[in-house]
Amino acid sequence: GVTFAAGLATQGVKPVVAIYSTFLQRGFDNIVHDVALQGLPVVFGMDRAGIAGEDGPTHHGTLDIPYMLSVPGMTVTAPKDGAEMLALLRLGTQSVDGPWSVRWPRAAVPEEVPHLSEIPPVEPHTWEVLRNGGDCVLLATGTMVLPSLEAAEALDGEGIRCTVVNCRFLKPYDREVFQEMVRSHPRVITLEEGQVANGFGAFMARELGEMNLENPPSFSSLGIPDAFIEHGSRGELLAELGLDAEGIARHVRARTGRGVHVESA
Repeated sequence: GVTFAAGLATQGVKPVVAIYSTFLQRGFDNIVHDVALQGLPVVFGMDRAGIAGEDGPTHHGTLDIPYMLSVPGMTVTAPKDGAEMLALLRLGTQSVDGPWSVRWPRAAVPEEVPHLSEIPPVEPHTWEVLRNGGDCVLLATGTMVLPSLEAAEALDGEGIRCTVVNCRFLKPYDREVFQEMVRSHPRVITLEEGQVANGFGAFMARELGEMNLENPPSFSSLGIPDAFIEHGSRGELLAELGLDAEGIARHVRARTGRGVHVESA
């Protein structure tokens, strides 16, 4: 299917390869050799990205962020909700700058999705700052954006103020917003519903290191551990992995030393 899409793309067609994240692993060489090496505008729409629930370890899509980030010229995106998913898919089909990937979970959309004509366009390679706080910044991707907002709102009541950023473009990323965030916050936490080994957090840690800051912020990454995840409901597994709002808040408390921040008291 991947190579067939590459052939179509050479003839002026804009194909969308709609496939489970876990099944696309089998076509990795086709992605690299047949699509990316030629800079072809193929869009990969990856379903069941992250925890796939009761289907278990064969169906969890935990590796697509690491493997897509590794492909030269690949635009890697993750929407926070159904409307942004459609906006990113539309943008991918309109682009002429090589292959794109968009990932979404096996889950219901968090809220009703308007007609595509009513969804505003997304500016390429931009992040979205959703709230501001001085104690830490949560750089959240895809399905982690809304739980991060929920966690940040709960932490407000404890005097811990968090900025939340929707990092919808993982690569190329919003360099301007990233640099502003890491310079203005003492703590940086990345969040992804994907394997942390070689994932978005690892990528951002490398970019932070390249900045060579005199006083770099503390840095940590939340995601799926370097292990095969067993069967279970999506909600239960995310909670076990600390990737729900409660788990995110717990991690922030641990990183900030918990309790009321002196400067904001």
